[in-house]
Amino acid sequence: MRRRGSLPGRREAVMPARVSHLVWLGVWLVSAVAIGAGTPLARAGKQAITLALHWSHQGYFGGYYVADKQGFYAREGLRLGFIEGGPEIDATTPVVEGRAQFGVAPASDVLLARAAGKPVRAFATIFRRCATVYVSKADSGITRPADFVGKTIRITTVDPATFFAMMNRAGIDRDRYRTVIIPSDIRAFASGAADVWAIYVNNFAVILEQAGYKLNYIYPEDYGVHVYGDVLFATDDLIASNPDLVLRFLRATLQGWEIAVEEPALVGSLVRSYAPQADAALETLKMRATQTLVNTGEDRIGWMREDRWAQTAEILREQGALSTPVKLDDVYTLAFLQKIYGAALESH
Repeated sequence: MRRRGSLPGRREAVMPARVSHLVWLGVWLVSAVAIGAGTPLARAGKQAITLALHWSHQGYFGGYYVADKQGFYAREGLRLGFIEGGPEIDATTPVVEGRAQFGVAPASDVLLARAAGKPVRAFATIFRRCATVYVSKADSGITRPADFVGKTIRITTVDPATFFAMMNRAGIDRDRYRTVIIPSDIRAFASGAADVWAIYVNNFAVILEQAGYKLNYIYPEDYGVHVYGDVLFATDDLIASNPDLVLRFLRATLQGWEIAVEEPALVGSLVRSYAPQADAALETLKMRATQTLVNTGEDRIGWMREDRWAQTAEILREQGALSTPVKLDDVYTLAFLQKIYGAALESH
């Protein structure tokens, strides 16, 4: 049984960020020259760009706020604005329609959008672990999928395929448990409206623990379900026609995320710059709960692997969400990460 004391069983995996702040300065200088883009500091004015979020402003978007407020986008000649998301809002739509140059959304959303004919392509993965976790009250005795038998499980409309994939891999048929869709509400959790809740480890789980609840955590990846969470994406046209813009945006973003992971205490007050009603202390806790999703102790922040994308597609097909063939080469590209981290290696 794991509780959030080790967040939740994950903080021990946090490793020091791979690239120091001084090295990142070298990354910026070297890669800017390497692509022939010139020095961003020399550019007159700032180019306005927009990032479409898949939810409202939260602590788990901390890397973008750090990059914005510490001037990393400005250093690249950029001025960042946001479009907020929320329930039933598809973050790919503003990007496809041209209202935003970049978007952040779950990997499964980008893959399904591509399969539906939307010309979107991921160029970095920020949450290299899925944020979805399954929780029960600590005294419930529910600590693994086998304990879900005969129970009511709260699932979400955002990522139901991950849940059913976990249960399938645990060998538990759907007729052995009941699923419901209810809002993330503390009163509903307290009332026992469901025995197990699918929630984000860096959002509602933090809220529940702040309210005093002790929780058991069940992770899909412990049962063979390895999928990415938030990824950054743009349209094929932007990637092809303005790769310099994508590179500059990503370079600043990765630097922001590195610092947010190293210094999560910075994030809470920054969230209030975009959402004045936010509780800074709570948003800092959300960023702390995001650390091990971003810096997993393997590869570099933002890096992507084909096997993770392949499993995401496989899971979506298993659950009937994906019926159209899709080439993974059309879903994501490593080109920009390779340029940035290649420059990092050269700068040592």
